[in-house]
Amino acid sequence: MEQRKYARVRVEYGVSLSGDRIGGQGLVLDLSVAGCKVRSPIAVNRGEFFGVLIDVPRYETPLYIELAVVRWVHDQEFGMEFIRMEPIDQQRLRDLVRATEAAMARRQDTETR
Repeated sequence: MEQRKYARVRVEYGVSLSGDRIGGQGLVLDLSVAGCKVRSPIAVNRGEFFGVLIDVPRYETPLYIELAVVRWVHDQEFGMEFIRMEPIDQQRLRDLVRATEAAMARRQDTETR
């Protein structure tokens, strides 16, 4: 079984991608402090770079990833690694992943009772 370096949380957040070649919208399906999985009808290629805005409903402004790279592509889903982002957005992302993990743990604990 593959061991991941960073915890991933399942989410469904809108995302906007902006690259040299194309841009478009999609849905973030899982998220970690280092990257995310996106479902989108836009055709992307492995190694392509994007600026990323993730619309988190409880945040007043979207998370902004200045630079991300596509690491894998399968049909309409692809994985991105976050390369560069401002420290404030890195902290917001860490807080979001931590809070989502905690909420998922509470939900699982409630369901097993």
